[in-house]
Formats: sequence, structure tokens, C-alpha cells
Amino acid sequence: MQNSSHSHAYKNILAEIESFILQPDIYEGNFNSLALRLFLYQLKHNSGYSKICTAVNKREANCWQEIPSLTTDVFKLDPTPTCLKAEETSLTFMTSGTTGEARGCHHFRDTKLYDLSILSAWEQLDLPQPSRLFILTPPPQQAPHSSLSHMMETLRQAHCPDACYLIDNGKLDPAPLLEALAADQPVSLLGTALAFLNLFEVLPTPIQLPAGSWAMETGGYKGSGRTLSKEELYTEFETMLGISSDLIWNEYSMTELSSQFYTRGIGQPHQAPHWMKIKVLDPETDQAVAPGEMGYLVIHDLANIDSVSALRTQDLAIYHDPHSFTLVGRDPSALPRGCSRSIDEALNQ
Repeated sequence: MQNSSHSHAYKNILAEIESFILQPDIYEGNFNSLALRLFLYQLKHNSGYSKICTAVNKREANCWQEIPSLTTDVFKLDPTPTCLKAEETSLTFMTSGTTGEARGCHHFRDTKLYDLSILSAWEQLDLPQPSRLFILTPPPQQAPHSSLSHMMETLRQAHCPDACYLIDNGKLDPAPLLEALAADQPVSLLGTALAFLNLFEVLPTPIQLPAGSWAMETGGYKGSGRTLSKEELYTEFETMLGISSDLIWNEYSMTELSSQFYTRGIGQPHQAPHWMKIKVLDPETDQAVAPGEMGYLVIHDLANIDSVSALRTQDLAIYHDPHSFTLVGRDPSALPRGCSRSIDEALNQ
């Protein structure tokens, strides 16, 4: 009876979230009520989350801002906070980690909602449709626990089935990209910041991508031994590929989330789709800061149905409004992490 009740509750909350994502004009004003219903669902069916909320005496919330958030470190615990039993889990994404370092695990019943979130955000935030696509991550069959590889494959299948992965078995081969330039048609490049740096290093000479070409990079350098500002990175894009900064998008997300933020060029804030909201907490008072102030970024992601909808990151950000922030960078005291680092490590073994 308990499993049947859980299944019924899951189907109901899933249907509500799917409708919310697909119909922003109708459901935009309902974020708060849906977030509270998801909180109650996770409080009941996620025993790890429930125990933590009990321990800190936060089992009630009157608005989405009051929903207790967990740090991303809890995904490294055993057991990982999840609403799923082992037999209900079909896929697990894992954070990167060096030898001896615990890796975070994010379990999924399936990726239906996850994929819907990826494709809907891409459309809502008006990113360009990939065409003649080249991907600078391993294909998902070589990285089955990589959320980023899964995201790239989702975009490939939806927009550009003949896309080419430039990383194969840990080696980056620019030859397919160089061969495609002969057609003088726009190309799309998607990858991590560090993978792009590796691409720049293996190109025999700087190239000029055809007019209309664009790129998306996912940032992140911590733990790699490399440090570039965004301005320096985008200068490299212009020097090595002939792509100006206004033709480069940055994606911000993490393994523990099911949705992404995006920004374009230099100096623009990251934007969230309507099923995500953010707040920024003062490091000393733990209270929400005012617009223009900096603190720790807290993310509420309604697509995180199988785990925890509210996550406190170790990233510092400047708050603008509930849907946008300017990323300052990772707390210097935090452990290195990120998809970008794991791919860099694979390429430099």
C-alpha cells in the first residue's frame, strides 16, 4: 500500500511540474504553491532530507524562500538523500573526483523530466538551435555517469542528430571540425571551458569559423591548475576560432541539479527558466541579501523531483532578482569540483 501511495503521489507531482514547465504563461504565478507541494512530497518520501529537516527543526515552510536547502556535499553521503529505492533508480549522475575523494551521486527514476528541462530552458532563454554541431565532451556511452555528456546527447538528438563528438577515449581530435570548414557554413561548438583550452592547444594554427558560428562553454577551472578570467578565455576564442564574445554562451549548472542557467557574452547575468528561482545568502547572517549584494547562491529547481529541490551551493554570486544572478566564483575554501575538471583530467592523463 505504501509503494502504491508513493507511486500515486509521484505521478501527481510529476504531472504538475511537467505542466508548469510546458506552459509558462499560464503557470508562472504558481511557482510558490508548486514549490511547497514538492517540498512536502520530498519531506515525506526522502528519508535523508526528512531527517536533516527534523534535526534543524525546519519541517514547515510558508513560501518557497523558507524551504530548507541542503548543501551539495550531502550528495556525497551514503546513503545519498533521494526519494527513490535502489530498484527504482535507472540512472545515477556522479560528480568528478580525484583518487580518494568522495564523489557526489544524484539518482534518477528516469530522465524524462530532466530532458524536458534541458530542451525547454534552451528554447525559453532563446539560445540558438545547434546545427553542424561539434561537441567537446565524451559521448555518454563513454561517460555514463556524466550529467554534462547526457545534456549534450539530449541536445544532439533533439536538434542535430549528425553531430560529432570531438573527444573519443580521452583524446581530442580536431580533424572533423577542420574538415567541416571547407563547406563555409556556420558551425556550433559545445563543451567545457577546459576542453576548449585543449582544443586551442591542439589546433595547428588559429582558424576562422564561418560567419554565424557560435559556441557554448560551461566554465570552471578549480582543481585544474589553470586560471583564466572569462575575458581571457573569450579572447582565446576570438584569437583561435574567430568567435567574438557576443557569440559565446555560458551554461551554469551542476550534477546535483536538473536544470541550467545561461548567460551570453561578457558582463551579463545568468538567467533561469521560470521553474527555477534563486536567493543569495549573506555568509555571516545567513539571511537573504538585497539586489546588488553578494553571498552564497541557493537554487530552487522544481525539476529536481527525485532528490532535493533546494540546494545551497559553494559558489558566490551577486543577487539581481529571483531569476538572475552574476556569478563571482567558487568559495576559495571549497573543494575542487566540476564536469570541466573531470574532462580536463581525462584529456591530460
